Amino acid sequence: MDTSQITGLILAGGRGTRMGTVDKGLQLFRDAPMALHVLMRLSPQVGYIMINANQNMGPYEGCGGRVWQDEMQGFGG
Repeated sequence: MDTSQITGLILAGGRGTRMGTVDKGLQLFRDAPMALHVLMRLSPQVGYIMINANQNMGPYEGCGGRVWQDEMQGFGG
């Protein structure tokens, strides 16, 4: 399969209530945000990456990939 035709999606849109309402995707692991670790692992397997996030848009944009918010506001799940 031609990987350039595959779009990867990183889901980072939750509230993180089970972790004390921290943004899980931005929590550091080995000195880098978790979302960046996922992006680096996914990148060789896809042609395009999107990140779904509902808060802290700037830091997610800094990880690379295009950031999309949910159409429905309020963390509907």
